[in-house]
Amino acid sequence: MGALERFKVQGLSVASRKFIESFLSQKTKSLLTAGPSCAIFRENLRGGVTPPPRPFIFMRVLLISPNIETLPDPVAPLGVAFLSAALKSAGHEVHCLDLCFAEEFGTAVGKSVSDFSPEIIALSLRNIDNVAYPKSVSYLPFYKGVVECCRHVSAAPIFLGGSGFTLMPGPILNLLQADAGIAGEGEEAFSRVLAAIAGNSSSPIEGLVRKDQEHSVAPACIQNLDSLPSPDWDGLDLGQYFRRGGMGNLQTRRGCPFSCVYCTYPLIEGKAVRLRSAQKVAAEAEFLVQKGIENAFIVDNIFNFPETHAREVCQAFIERKIALRWSCYVHPTYFSRPLAEDMKRAGCTGIELGTDSGSPAVLVKLGKNFTPEDIRRATRIAQEEGLEVCHSLALGAPGETEETLEETFRLMEQISPTAVIAMVGLRIFPGTGLAYLAEAEGIIPSSSTLLDPVFYISPAVKDRVVEMAKRRAALHPNWILPGLSINVSLRIQSKLRKIGVKGPLWEHMKIMRERRPAKREPHA
Repeated sequence: MGALERFKVQGLSVASRKFIESFLSQKTKSLLTAGPSCAIFRENLRGGVTPPPRPFIFMRVLLISPNIETLPDPVAPLGVAFLSAALKSAGHEVHCLDLCFAEEFGTAVGKSVSDFSPEIIALSLRNIDNVAYPKSVSYLPFYKGVVECCRHVSAAPIFLGGSGFTLMPGPILNLLQADAGIAGEGEEAFSRVLAAIAGNSSSPIEGLVRKDQEHSVAPACIQNLDSLPSPDWDGLDLGQYFRRGGMGNLQTRRGCPFSCVYCTYPLIEGKAVRLRSAQKVAAEAEFLVQKGIENAFIVDNIFNFPETHAREVCQAFIERKIALRWSCYVHPTYFSRPLAEDMKRAGCTGIELGTDSGSPAVLVKLGKNFTPEDIRRATRIAQEEGLEVCHSLALGAPGETEETLEETFRLMEQISPTAVIAMVGLRIFPGTGLAYLAEAEGIIPSSSTLLDPVFYISPAVKDRVVEMAKRRAALHPNWILPGLSINVSLRIQSKLRKIGVKGPLWEHMKIMRERRPAKREPHA
């Protein structure tokens, strides 16, 4: 049975079936093109004419979250919740399938397709691997299995999206053999795709990616975030995430104006910072509390830039007396005592800093716009205001030597944070400054897709950094090394959750430190 005949079974109109057949065909010319300056419809290549205007057609859309990583915690799919809300507000019928807790994904997919009969299937790819060295794990084979399963049980077109997809849209689309995808923010763009498929629109679609297209695509970007409806959690089991992972999710802003050489946030969200209404965020926090969620993580790449907006969010929480404990990422330069006071009053329990290094020279190489003194000051303020503190480190970064590693270790000793999350090496992603550096140094060829995890480790410490990291973790029980499975495992997670620990597990590393005294470092 051909594509057109299969779609007849699903009851779509003739115009829609013709459009979809053309959409799926690899033999057609560029029916769809990407970028804001290009028209989506060239023509209906089968009939030679554009489908005539007609009443708006609503579609049945199956949204799948195939992200099954549960370490350090399962993460509720906020992106899917935002997309679901946007599609429902446009009048479409949406069913969400979350595979995180599914016992067997094939059975879950088959049941959803059988019960819902979707006309469109979309997968949201949050990450493509665990970005951990040396125990790196790619999620792409699993995603491919999900796509193949969807193909087996449904004739519906399959779209991809999400932050992971946005990093390498062309290669991932071709690898997984989906039909198309949206790079960037999909709430508006995917709604336009559905309107186009239904024959109700011929406007350009920003971020649309097709298989085998030769040009790159600028990610879709939504300027007015307050135009979006609040996340739709109805089709997702928030209670399960709270029981298993201890947290819900909130977002107050998008975009990253900074220039860290390895960071993908500017590629995914753009460099322009766009803010969400503090009152809207507070209302979403209240909704989480009403659903029985007691802890949340604010997923912004940096919560406290600009600081004025962060304080507005805190004030909205305080005014509404929201009983929610939460944590977030902060930038040390913009972390003031008044902000820390507001955060504490608003329910914040801890902050995470992307410190990366304690060496001034390495911080410069990484494109950081802060110094070790900024790190000390921000940590001191947080600790004095009763906030737990976690520092993330990148051991083996550009310019790293054994001397700079020792600078980092000494800084952590001096500031004594609640926890340290140390990653060995930096995962290289295309389009980042680190990728250009790695290519210049001969670490990766210019033709590399980087679909498989590749890590930058400074040549000066490549043979020693893993051993140095292990030794440091042995001396300090509050150090977490994900790539070496040190102080992070399903066993530890299960134990802490069983005794009622909620929120980020790193906030409770002081328990580990108190129960297991640190070993003394031998004298040189």
